[in-house]
Amino acid sequence: MARERLVTAAGGVVWRRRSSAPRDPARSGAAEGTARRAVEVLLVHRPRYDDWTFPKGKPDPGEDLTATAVREVAEETGQVVRLGHPLPDARYTVSAGPKVVSYWVARSTGVTDPPFTPNKEVDELRWVRPRKARRLLTYEHDIDLLEAFTDLRDEQRHRSRTLVVLRHAKATAREDWAEGDEWRPLAAKGKRQSTDLVDVLGAYGVKHVVTSPAVRCVQTVQPYAEHSGRTVQLDERLGEGTRADSVRRTVDALLDRKKPTVLCTHRPTLPWVWAALDLPDVDLAPGGGVVVHHRKGKVITTEPLGRPQPVAAPERV
Repeated sequence: MARERLVTAAGGVVWRRRSSAPRDPARSGAAEGTARRAVEVLLVHRPRYDDWTFPKGKPDPGEDLTATAVREVAEETGQVVRLGHPLPDARYTVSAGPKVVSYWVARSTGVTDPPFTPNKEVDELRWVRPRKARRLLTYEHDIDLLEAFTDLRDEQRHRSRTLVVLRHAKATAREDWAEGDEWRPLAAKGKRQSTDLVDVLGAYGVKHVVTSPAVRCVQTVQPYAEHSGRTVQLDERLGEGTRADSVRRTVDALLDRKKPTVLCTHRPTLPWVWAALDLPDVDLAPGGGVVVHHRKGKVITTEPLGRPQPVAAPERV
């Protein structure tokens, strides 16, 4: 039996508000249908294949697919994006074998870095309304992806907000630490985990960093905060000695924030976080997390934090 090589990639349905559309349809008197149509998506033309598709690409060795999606969009289009609601994987076969492409709704931040220059991989970009995108797209799996995006748009779920719930990374064992538990630091593995979180949290454009004051929690988010220039906000209500009503107040406040936020806490505190979000318990491993996509205080969907690359396809007889 042979094991087929699995080709993996990641990308995004990049969208922006249509510049000619009113920013507040209710005030302008525009119909709700107009608000739903007031977005454009970004397509790329690849001269090698003479096709129109969504920006995507293969991961670098060891790269998380969320980071791949953001990097590839930037490399192909110059657009700086932040990931939102996950979209269905696209699965098809190429000459090298079966291929799986992971996609997310990717909101343009309005920043280009660097500005797009036509090249041998992508020679043209087009911002188009979804109806025109359907006519331009070359592949059926991309049309399916567009329909998944427009379904979200029709319910305004493409504009979901993001809260990352994170358990602190691997800490020094209690029996190996003689001082107060509040000061127990990360172990060597935990420090590596905290470094790995930098690109993953960056893919979601996290702006607010909120954590238990315990050293092991602070150290988990510190590399990301330093890399992104964010301030770490300490919240005693996320500590181990907290209460359910205190955790709920913190979670409710974070759901009101428009900007993507990460919350870092302890395993004993997590059940109260899930209860505040009206979600079933998730037993996270150290350094593990859940990305909660929400809108108007209600959870829309969740996904595991990070998307490791699949290693191989099922064995073929």
